[in-house]
Amino acid sequence: MADPSDVAVIASPADLTGEWLTTTLGAAVLGFRYERIGTSQVSDCYRVVVDYAAGATGPRSVILKVASGDPTSRQTGSAMGLYESEVRFYRELVPHLGGGPIPACYHAAIDPGSGAFDLVLEDAAPAVVGDEILGATAEQAFLAVTELGRLHSLAGGRPSLTEAGWLDRSSLLNAALFEQLYTLFLDRYGDYLTADQRSVCDALVAAFDHYLELVSGDPQGLVHGDYRLDNMLFGAPEAERPLTVVDWQGVMSGPALTDLAYFLGGALPAELRRTHYDDLLQAYCAALGPNPPIAPGQVREAVRRQSFMGVIMSIAASVVVERTERGDELFMTTLTRHCGHVIDTGATDLLIPAEGGYR
Repeated sequence: MADPSDVAVIASPADLTGEWLTTTLGAAVLGFRYERIGTSQVSDCYRVVVDYAAGATGPRSVILKVASGDPTSRQTGSAMGLYESEVRFYRELVPHLGGGPIPACYHAAIDPGSGAFDLVLEDAAPAVVGDEILGATAEQAFLAVTELGRLHSLAGGRPSLTEAGWLDRSSLLNAALFEQLYTLFLDRYGDYLTADQRSVCDALVAAFDHYLELVSGDPQGLVHGDYRLDNMLFGAPEAERPLTVVDWQGVMSGPALTDLAYFLGGALPAELRRTHYDDLLQAYCAALGPNPPIAPGQVREAVRRQSFMGVIMSIAASVVVERTERGDELFMTTLTRHCGHVIDTGATDLLIPAEGGYR
């Protein structure tokens, strides 16, 4: 990866030049073309196809990721530190996570003053992008949880990776802020909620401080923060890897099984989740290796507690980004699935006051 002090930050694909790409990719670039890809609401992504000089070799195409062109989404990404986190993830953590489902990075830099950033990443093509609204197939689900287990095993072998201060996001959301976001969410989507969904959301908001305390004791580790199908590229047989996970803007240190609960609750249509739930948990545990730091029963209970994280994300994320038709469908689809996961696991019992306090 080129050093950011040697190569200027690219704010948009219009700023690309052959000279910049030559320095970044380490091969003489004669020309290039780009096209917009993906549906991200906080950043914009482009595929850049590169033509090289005779005798020069480099990647046929790369992915350029920059800050969103939408002012609201850009402000959210900058204010919440999402852009800085992803740049630092690729610069500081990825070199120690070789073998995980993560693309190679050729350049990662940010301008703190303007909020502009760029990532130039390995193109995972040929691959199929997951679709959170459509939902996962059983094959995709087993691959995603297996690769997550492998990633947690790699990160667990280097516990110092999650000790960096910038990975601590524990102060980003508190009960008062979540209540405000929920009010905005109800103004926008309240008429679409079923009685069961409203009950889950209301109970979570009312007991939010307790919930944060409840999950604080879960095993800690590396958390992607948005481990869902739209951030997964499922490789064709000739691809570099079977699964590539992108969009590490929400990366943090925290309860490691957040990602597993988030995926199981949001990516799977309810009947598919119920049919394969036990086997998917077993596949994750098997991927941790022969001497896992956590027993299968502990995994199941932690996933039960963390099932609320998908509800939190569906509420909070939906009101801090640009509103789109697909976004509305996405947030309501995932909220429905996450609430179903909470209800199926009986996690709402964790929020019911008992004698002497909460359960």
